[in-house]
Amino acid sequence: MSNPALPTGILPILDADWLERIAPASMPPEAVARLIHALAIPMVQLRAKGGEASARVFMTGWLKALRDHAPETKVILNDRLAWVLSLDADGVHVGQEDTPVETCRNALGAGRIIGLSTHTLAEIRQAEALGVDYIGFGPIFPTATKSDTHAVQGVETLKGMVEATRLPMVAIGGITLENLDAVAATGAHGAALISALWQADWERRLSAAVGSWRRG
Repeated sequence: MSNPALPTGILPILDADWLERIAPASMPPEAVARLIHALAIPMVQLRAKGGEASARVFMTGWLKALRDHAPETKVILNDRLAWVLSLDADGVHVGQEDTPVETCRNALGAGRIIGLSTHTLAEIRQAEALGVDYIGFGPIFPTATKSDTHAVQGVETLKGMVEATRLPMVAIGGITLENLDAVAATGAHGAALISALWQADWERRLSAAVGSWRRG
């Protein structure tokens, strides 16, 4: 691994498509960033799968809010390698069909974080050989925030994969406040959440998720 800044705990994903569904006016970026700072959340991911112009506006706005109000939180861009340096983000997360890890590392050097989505033990072994900083693994439960999902893995498979690798592992897919304890019990380094956090009562949900994970 090239970077010591590893994800631990709750990894909020700010997804442009999801946020558009839930009255974005109720989630001012500055207020979200201030709570992220207060809760000492180490890393967030920005994801925007839409057009270039709207995605750039989304990521630029959220990155500024996080830099201004949560300066110690690492900000990872989902599959937007070309913008990591220009926006001064902390790294990139890619999927199996996205930009190759080797290309990401050549572009970003050793000082930025690279995460890779995995769904099988074979993909985890490949990730180890590629030298990524952390891996995502899932989906752990059925999820409604992505349409191109793989087979549901479950917590028992997650536990086995955590034990099978030295890489920090972030669980993703269908994780809720109700099943978060079961995910934490597997020994995973972190859990990525989208719909479980970003609702009208997002302040309560974010605080509850962090508290639950730390107790676990």
